[in-house]
Amino acid sequence: MEMAGEHGMEKFHGEFEKLFYTLQRVHENERRLTQKCRQLNDEIEINVARVSTVLQMTQDEQLLTTDIRQVLTTDSHYTTS
Repeated sequence: MEMAGEHGMEKFHGEFEKLFYTLQRVHENERRLTQKCRQLNDEIEINVARVSTVLQMTQDEQLLTTDIRQVLTTDSHYTTS
């Protein structure tokens, strides 16, 4: 009877070790994924800032273009008259 108990404990111990190592791998994978998510989030924030800067520059250039056209139009009226 003692032999059957020991065999049962060995089987339990083996299964427990498998579960424990699996849990360790899952935890390590989760840690890596969390780290990668943080890294990607940082990259997204940097790219959002870049896009915002480019949009602002584009708007500024459009205003400048409009102003230059107005000046040229006004000047051309003066020079053709």
